[in-house]
Amino acid sequence: MQEEQDWNALCELIRACPERRFVLLSRGPPPGSLMAFQYTGLMTVLETDDLLFDADDVRRLLRLYGVEAADSEIDGIRKESIGYPLGVAITARHLSGGKHFSPEIVARVFREVFLYFETAIYRRFDLPVRRFLLELAPFESFDLEMARMVSGDPRAGDLLDWLLRYTTMFRCDDRQHYHFWSGFREFLLWEMEREYTEEKRRALLSRGGLYYELKEDYARALECYTSGGDHSKVSELLVRNAELHPGMGHYAEMEKYYRSLPEAEILASPSLMQGMSMLCALAMDYEGSERWYGELQAFAEHCGRQDAAGKQARSRLAWLDISLPQRGVNGLMETIPAVFRLLMNKEVTLPSFSVTSALPSIMNGGKDFSPWSKKDDLLYKTLRIPVEAVLGRDGVGLVDCAIAESKFEKGEDVAGRMLSLLPQLNEVRNRGAPDMEFAISGLLARSQLANGQPTDARRTIEVLRERFAERGLTRFFPNMDAMLCRLSLHTGDIDAADAWYREKAPREPTHLNVMRRYQYLTQAMAELADGRPDAALLTLAPLEPYIPNCARIIDGIHLNILTAIALHRKRDEGWRGRLTAALDTAAEYRFIRTVSVYGTAALPLLEALDWDGDKAWRKRLMAAVRTQAAFYPHFLEPRLAPGEELTPTELQILHLLCADKSNAEIAQIMDVKLPTVKTHVSHILDKLDVKRRAEAKTAAKKLHLVQDDL
Repeated sequence: MQEEQDWNALCELIRACPERRFVLLSRGPPPGSLMAFQYTGLMTVLETDDLLFDADDVRRLLRLYGVEAADSEIDGIRKESIGYPLGVAITARHLSGGKHFSPEIVARVFREVFLYFETAIYRRFDLPVRRFLLELAPFESFDLEMARMVSGDPRAGDLLDWLLRYTTMFRCDDRQHYHFWSGFREFLLWEMEREYTEEKRRALLSRGGLYYELKEDYARALECYTSGGDHSKVSELLVRNAELHPGMGHYAEMEKYYRSLPEAEILASPSLMQGMSMLCALAMDYEGSERWYGELQAFAEHCGRQDAAGKQARSRLAWLDISLPQRGVNGLMETIPAVFRLLMNKEVTLPSFSVTSALPSIMNGGKDFSPWSKKDDLLYKTLRIPVEAVLGRDGVGLVDCAIAESKFEKGEDVAGRMLSLLPQLNEVRNRGAPDMEFAISGLLARSQLANGQPTDARRTIEVLRERFAERGLTRFFPNMDAMLCRLSLHTGDIDAADAWYREKAPREPTHLNVMRRYQYLTQAMAELADGRPDAALLTLAPLEPYIPNCARIIDGIHLNILTAIALHRKRDEGWRGRLTAALDTAAEYRFIRTVSVYGTAALPLLEALDWDGDKAWRKRLMAAVRTQAAFYPHFLEPRLAPGEELTPTELQILHLLCADKSNAEIAQIMDVKLPTVKTHVSHILDKLDVKRRAEAKTAAKKLHLVQDDL
């Protein structure tokens, strides 16, 4: 039924027969004419996902076929079939002959399901619809613009609208982006293998790569070109990305493409050698980074002074001299004036920088400028013009923001500096870089937080996030969201912090991405607030070698303080050494707020530590810490007080309780008497402040005492 008069007639029939029940079957969503019944509660809509089988459904169906399957087999069937009833039924039929669930069975089931899709669905579509579906299948998600470019069909909008109206094969990512239901996409890829030649499939992937390239989504463009076997395009795109965005932090996403290039091809391109040097540095392969720097240097030396390739190589070397993280900042006082002279003589042209690495800081952005803070007033006078000239648009507003942040870290009142800095935001937006806009807004938010204005601080970041969303500047979102999580931790909004932790925290202890260090530190804070010091130590551990290798002074202070708090909560006396190291470093640079931001979380440790450093500085520090403790009395406070922490035995019993084991089963597994188990369960319920076992399971998940999948 696709005609409006048919739907209207059906609605009249339903209204005329209130005593009857109607069951309407459709592959598409309910039409607008039926929505009134749904809104008034007369119509119930069962979506596709409502009909998918869970583990109990799979087990019951298998038993109807005389099949007894192990839990692992049922999990495997659900995973392969996505709970799709037809796939489960075909699997049950194949297993009914006494066979075991295996890859061979999976392959047979997929083939039968795909043949059903082909006959019952795909062949019923007109040829233009079939072609449209096949040409979108290679792509994980798409919008209308991409659908038009990839398919080359001017009626793409009408076809997409028809499919959304009369089928449910598409899922909406948002109002403009869609993806296929995974089972049907696999069928379409299978169908494409049969209908399209290799050349035609490659052409489709090339068109998709071109779409992403025009959108400057180089990671997806490279994926398309690589899948399509267009290696020359991969090399060309890497060169272009290195030229346009050398400091934007795309290296992690593009690492596998860099690594796949033949070395001879890299050695022929100054841009690619620069990219490899920075890529190795971010992977903490400093020897490899310096090796590629040396290759680029040799390339420049073999070129004449007037050679355009030589000029490009020298420009890339100057960029690396300023940007490589392992170089620190001590040599920059000589490097920047030297590069300034080269720029004035037109001997080099510098590509863009990312001074902040998308962090809300100049002092602790792409490099740690703590050593400069010792003589910030002098450097402000002598280096301002060279820095702004060398950095170009990336330097607009930088020097004023940097000195304001330096004074802020040292505990000074920066209200006057912020009043003169904020009017520069319009100039930054018009002539500068978004990195600087985030740095200035980040400093404002930190200043507001330090002054006991967390609501204003949150609004500052949320407004900037909305503006950046309108401009497509999503690369800043991970650190913005981490900053909002820190604000939630300060105000005791643990639910918001939990949401960030579940959905956005890196949680990758075996792989360090140094561009996410701000997020790692935030993750450790969230884990401390959850009462999990061991998890916080695991999160922080990968940062231990990186921080000294790249002279990250401020990150090192944060690392030591967070580690000290975690060790203190574990009653490990090692906390004294870590806190002493943090105070020694902070005192050397006269930093106050780097430590005082921890307020009530650090206060008991500071009071208990016998530190023999600068007494005047310590007095200023303790006053600032107490101020923050008064503003934010619950910052990083674990949800379970020290006396309420579960013992190791109670934690084991909690895991069994959450796995729906009875007291008798727990007693058998733990090899203890039943009354002992009952006593432990009673203590667990008391400590979690709940009355029932089901409530204990919910509380345990919320406190991250057990994993969500138990």
